[in-house]
Amino acid sequence: MDESHTRGDSRHSETAAMFDSLFDAWSRSPAVRSAWRDAYAGDYPEGVDPLSYVTLGDLQRIAARLAVGPGSTFADIGCGRGGPGLWVARATGASLVGIDVSQVAVDHATLRAGRQGFGDRARFQRGHFAATGLPSDAVDGAMSVDALWITADKAAAVREVARIVRPGARFVFTTWDVERAPAGWPTPVRDHSPLLRSAGFAVETYEETPGWERLQRAVYANLRAARDRIVAEMGARAAAPLFAEADEMTGVSDGTDYLAHMRRIFIVARKA
Repeated sequence: MDESHTRGDSRHSETAAMFDSLFDAWSRSPAVRSAWRDAYAGDYPEGVDPLSYVTLGDLQRIAARLAVGPGSTFADIGCGRGGPGLWVARATGASLVGIDVSQVAVDHATLRAGRQGFGDRARFQRGHFAATGLPSDAVDGAMSVDALWITADKAAAVREVARIVRPGARFVFTTWDVERAPAGWPTPVRDHSPLLRSAGFAVETYEETPGWERLQRAVYANLRAARDRIVAEMGARAAAPLFAEADEMTGVSDGTDYLAHMRRIFIVARKA
């Protein structure tokens, strides 16, 4: 095993441990979920319980653009606790395979699918963007919500998605184009189009998501306002990444307002 592979395994282990803690504590905190619900108001996807910035409108667009239905299967990469992928599966009638680096997320998603009566139409397994564990040409589409940004090797991640989707299938996802990022962030990408084209995708849609910055700033403000309650419910260690993100993104940490140097985007790419 070479040194770069060892470093990659170490990063994935650290990321998994952080998200294991965060996902487990998230389920115990009504206050942290209220930070999102109160910011999003009528565009909050009730019942989805996302640890992301996905809106109800985002989910509706993802479901429409994936172009899947009964008898087909799609993957949700970075599925978290399963809410967004299950919403799309219910809306389309398609089956779902969820992939996440966190075993806690996989366990919670499996329980959620069982409670919602999905039966064998939904399954979840550990993996990550560059190594999903799925066979080639295995699925009729792929989605991802606000997860690609955390991947260190985004070119490898996009190639992996191209490998697992069938020809003609779509990869529909949200992420951020980033011109300037805080220290310690994965290497920022200003434009994801070249990565997608190099992997064999044709880019059909590449748009900034409406109102994203206002909503994201509102979530951060709500998190800060409820800090004491959130810490009491989640524990200081599990809650720390939420407050660190809020402070980093808005310039509290180093004086740079990084949200002003990025944009959240909605992308539809079709495999040739």
